[in-house]
Amino acid sequence: MEPEESDRASHPLMLFDGVCNLCNAAVQWVLARDRAGKIHFASLQSQAGRDAIETAGVDPDSLPDSFVLIDEHGVRTRAEAALGVATHLGLPYSLLGAARVVPAAIRDAIYSLVARNRYRWFGRESTCMLPTAEVAGRFLDADEPRPVIAEIASVPAPPGWLATWLPRLAITYLLVYIAPFPLTLLSWLLQIPGVAAIPGLTAVVGFITGLHSMIMNPIASQVGVTVFGVDASPQFTGSGDTTFNHLDLLVDAVLAVVISAIWAFQKRGIAVSATTWDVSRTVARYYLGTFLLTYGWVKAFPLQFPLPSPDRMIQPYGDSSPMGLAWTFLGASVGYQIFAGLAELLGGYLLLWRRTTLLGALVSFAVMSNVFAINLFFDVPVKLFSGHLALVAVFLIVSDLPRLGAALLTDLPAMPRPRTPFWMARGWRRGRVMAVHMLCIAALTTAHVNGGIAASRSRGVLTEPNPLHGIYRVERFEQEGLTDRENEDADRWVRFGLSAFAATVQRASGDAVRMRVVLDEEAATLSVYDRGAQPPGRPMFEFITPESGLLQLVGEFEGKATTIVLRKDDAGALLTERGFRWVNEYPFNR
Repeated sequence: MEPEESDRASHPLMLFDGVCNLCNAAVQWVLARDRAGKIHFASLQSQAGRDAIETAGVDPDSLPDSFVLIDEHGVRTRAEAALGVATHLGLPYSLLGAARVVPAAIRDAIYSLVARNRYRWFGRESTCMLPTAEVAGRFLDADEPRPVIAEIASVPAPPGWLATWLPRLAITYLLVYIAPFPLTLLSWLLQIPGVAAIPGLTAVVGFITGLHSMIMNPIASQVGVTVFGVDASPQFTGSGDTTFNHLDLLVDAVLAVVISAIWAFQKRGIAVSATTWDVSRTVARYYLGTFLLTYGWVKAFPLQFPLPSPDRMIQPYGDSSPMGLAWTFLGASVGYQIFAGLAELLGGYLLLWRRTTLLGALVSFAVMSNVFAINLFFDVPVKLFSGHLALVAVFLIVSDLPRLGAALLTDLPAMPRPRTPFWMARGWRRGRVMAVHMLCIAALTTAHVNGGIAASRSRGVLTEPNPLHGIYRVERFEQEGLTDRENEDADRWVRFGLSAFAATVQRASGDAVRMRVVLDEEAATLSVYDRGAQPPGRPMFEFITPESGLLQLVGEFEGKATTIVLRKDDAGALLTERGFRWVNEYPFNR
C-alpha cells in the first residue's frame, strides 16, 4: 500500500548517487538498521529526487552529486548529512554525532576526498539501483524507469583548500624528514666491488650526503638555544631520541607546514597531480625499503641481537634495564631473530616493486609497528625513527585504504589501481629506468650480504669462540694478604662473567656489578671499570691460564693488591643451554 504524500513528507529523505556502489551499499546499511522505516530514499538522478530538493527551496544543480539529507533541519550535505542519518537511526549510531567536535572543514575535506574518488575506488553501475518489493514504498522514485547512464551526472566540486593542503603537507613532511635521501642511496653503490675505486667518487658522495647536516644541524641547535633555552648539538651516542633529535624533528615539521602552505596557496583548488604522487611514493618506497633491508639482513645473519653473554648471565635479573631485558630476550633465540629479519626483508623487497607496493607496505607496517612498540615500551632510544618508518608505510597504504575497506570490511567490490608506467619510464627510457632499478637492488643486496658475512666472521656465528669468555667460579680470592673468607663479603668475588666488551663481578654479599672490559690477549692483560667511566690508564690485571678452564688474575683492584684464581663453570647457563624441544610433557618455566 502506497504511503500518502503527507506521510512521506514527515520522513527524513536520504538522496544518494544511484549508480555509485558505495552509495548503494550505504543505503542497504541504513535499511538494515532503520527497522522502524523512518528514513525514505531517492536517487539524485531521479525526477523525484530533484523535485524534493526544489520543494526544499534549493537548486539541485548547486548540491553535491553524492549524498544529500532533507529533514526538519533543512537540506544537509557532505559530512553533516551523514551524521544526520546516524542521528535519525538512534542509539548506538546517534553517538557518532560526537564527531561534530571535529571542525566542519576537516570533516568535509575527508568526505570530499572519498566522494571525488568513489567511482575509482568502489566502481559504478550503468543504471540506478532498483529497490526490492519489500522496501519499494520507502523509495520516492520506485516507479520511475531506470535509464542507462553513460556518463557521470555532474562533475564533483573542486576540492577545498584544506583538501589540497593536507596531501601536500604529508608529501612535504616526508621529503623534508628523509632528506638527503635519495642521494644517500649513492653510498650503497660504493659497496659494490669496483665502484668505490672510481677516483673521487667517495669524496663526492660524502660531500653531497653531508651537505644536509651542514645546513640543518646548526638551525636545530639554534632553535634549542633561542626558543627553549637548551644547548643541544648532534651527538653520536647510539641514541636516536636525544634532545637534538627532537629539535631537529620540530624544525622539519615547521618547514613542512610552511612549504606545503605556500604550495597549496599557489595551486588553489588544484589537487596533487598524479606525477607528484608517483614520484613521492617511489621515494617513500625506496626509503622504507632500504632501511628494512638494512635491519632485515643484520637480523638474518644474525647480528643485531647477540646471544646473552656470560656477563649478562650472572647479572641479577632485576638489575636489567628495560632495554637490556629486551636485548637479552631477542638475542636468546637465534631462530626468532632470523624470523624477524626475514619478515623485514619480505616487506623491504616487496616495496621495491611497484606492483607489490601495497602488500609490501602492509607487511612493513605490521613489522615496524611491532618494532616501534618494543622501542616505546622497553625504552629503546630509537622511538622517533622506528615510529617514522611505520608512518612511511601508512603513507604508502593510505591511498588504498578505501579499496581495502571495501574488500575486507563491507564486501563491496574494489576497483583495481590503475597501472600506469612510472613517469620516467615511458618510451625509450623504460629500459634505462629498469636497469637503474635493478642496479639499486643489486647494490643493496650485495652490500648487506658482504657486510653480513664479514661481520659474522668477526663477531657473529662464524666467529671461533674465545676460550677466555665464559662464566667462572672463584676458587681463591686474595686481597691485601687476606684470603677468601677473611675478606669482607662486600669485597670478595664469588663469580665472574667475562665477554669481549663487558664483565660482571658477583660478590659474596650478593651484589653483582656489570662493568666494561679492556682485554689484550697478546699482552695478557685485563681491566674492568665502571660503565660510565673512562678506561684506566694502565692495565689492571695480568693474567695467566695455567690449564684449560683456569684463569688467574694478578694486579690491583679498587686500589688493593689482588690475586684471583677462577675456574670456568662448564655447566653453562640454562637460558642458552636449554634449547628448543618439540615435545614438552610439562611447561619448563623457570
